[in-house]
Amino acid sequence: MMYRYPVEVISDIYVSRIGGYSYELEEDELGINSGAIAMRTSLIPKETFVTLGFLDRKMKPYFFRRRFLVVGIEENMESYEKTQNGEVVLSDELEEKVEVGKEVIINSVEFFRIDKDLSAILEAFKCYRLKFKNDN
Repeated sequence: MMYRYPVEVISDIYVSRIGGYSYELEEDELGINSGAIAMRTSLIPKETFVTLGFLDRKMKPYFFRRRFLVVGIEENMESYEKTQNGEVVLSDELEEKVEVGKEVIINSVEFFRIDKDLSAILEAFKCYRLKFKNDN
C-alpha cells in the first residue's frame, strides 16, 4: 500500500496532517500508521521522540518544545481510520487541540542528533556557570 504521509522534506524532518485524536494514546505520544512509519520514515516506534511544529506558529526554543514518543498505530486499533494515509494522531487528553487536517512538521532531528549529545551540552552549561561564578 502507498501512503501519502509523512513526507520527508529534509533528513529526519517530515510533514503530515493531523488526522484526529484518540483515547488510545497517552498525552506524550504521537501515533502514525505503522505501515507508513516503516515505508516512509526512519522513525522507530516506541523509541524515537519528536517535536511538532506548525507552519503558522513561531517555534519555541529547543528546551521548551513538547516532545512526543512515536507510536505505531495498527489496523486493529480504533484510531487506525484516522491515520490510513499516515496522518498524525494525538491523544485526546491534550490541552491544546490542533485543527484536524492542519499540516504539521514532525521533527526528529533533535532526537537523532542532539539528545544523544545532551550530556555534553549540560556539562558545557555547568562549566560556563562555574566560570561565571568564579569571575564574579
